[in-house]
Amino acid sequence: MGIPNKQAARYNSFNEFLSNAKGRDRSPSFTNLFSVRISTPPMMRQGSGAVASGRMQVETTDLDWMLDYYANNVNLPSKQITTGQTPYVGAPFKYATNTAYSQINITFTMPRSQYTRNFFERWTTMMASDSEQYTRYYNEYVCPRMMIYKWERGGGDLVVTDPKMIRALRKSGTANFLLARKYQLTAAWELQNLYPYNIGSVQLDNNKAKAMTMTVGFYYERYRFFAQDKFDDPGLLKSFTTPSASDNNTDPETDRNNALNQLFSGFPLSSGNVA
Repeated sequence: MGIPNKQAARYNSFNEFLSNAKGRDRSPSFTNLFSVRISTPPMMRQGSGAVASGRMQVETTDLDWMLDYYANNVNLPSKQITTGQTPYVGAPFKYATNTAYSQINITFTMPRSQYTRNFFERWTTMMASDSEQYTRYYNEYVCPRMMIYKWERGGGDLVVTDPKMIRALRKSGTANFLLARKYQLTAAWELQNLYPYNIGSVQLDNNKAKAMTMTVGFYYERYRFFAQDKFDDPGLLKSFTTPSASDNNTDPETDRNNALNQLFSGFPLSSGNVA
């Protein structure tokens, strides 16, 4: 029978690989250079319930940059397609049934004030207090959105467009700072309705001093991945993420109130208490 479609096999060439890999958009991505932005859960916003001072509102306090710059490690979300299997006679095959997402973990460096830990401690305590054994409503304790941005070296705007960076490069003595470029924003992950489910343990010891870190585990409803426009098709994403239009047509068979009236038609209704 022979090898089918032999001309499709690409001959290995290190020079070809090297020339292609040197391109700005085709060079390997690195695991550093990222940014984490967390929005405040509704129950922790200033003026909501017991929260009055606004000290736990991320957007207006030091938590905004602490939760970003002190995020050392981020375990990006994974996606798995759940499947079913055909019951037919013969070789079975699996088909897609749904989508499942993993939890994520973020490791933070702790400041001396323990401000970051206190934020997550207050968040989880308000979610499910151990003093009253009640939990808050889901929409109150979830973070509506958390963004994880990925940067890469070079490829961004020229440094001369940013006065702050020009001063920094002049002080560093770099000769060709006029040709230097800023980092390039290449991708982003948007996590929706996120909340912490685990605050990891921290070990204290009397050995050589090192920075204290704390790992927080999060659950979320779903995530969306975004790349640059030239590597994406916005129409494809929109067609699969936009819900279909709701059916506004009502007839006696689908009218919920009519169905309830028919269900309880044999029971006497009273506006007062039943004796």
